[in-house]
Amino acid sequence: MIGTIEQMIKDMEHGVYDFTKDGKCSQCGQCCSNFLPMSEKGLKEIKRYVKKHHIKPQKHLMPTVEPTIDMTCPLRNDAERKCMAYEVRPQICRSFLCSNPRNGIWATKREFHARYRVVDLRKEIWEES
Repeated sequence: MIGTIEQMIKDMEHGVYDFTKDGKCSQCGQCCSNFLPMSEKGLKEIKRYVKKHHIKPQKHLMPTVEPTIDMTCPLRNDAERKCMAYEVRPQICRSFLCSNPRNGIWATKREFHARYRVVDLRKEIWEES
């Protein structure tokens, strides 16, 4: 038990939290972000999917943050604990698993940020400001 707690503290110090259950995604939503590096092709695919399925942006209010800014993915439905565009989710979302080694997580993040522009999903998909 002590080893587990010590590992959790080390992970927290480095910004990596393992929320998986038995090594599989728990769909907790902790990694879901409104700002993601994406290809233009991937963005167009998500826009078409959202339009076809009449998906509305989800709001995630964090009352402790002033002013209230929702930085969580607008495609994340917290009530159902799922991504509403899972079939066409961004490539970085497909690649991420919080139980992966920290250096692999950061390498993947650097790779995507070098290759694609970071988009504001709310603005790009629903033209919100």
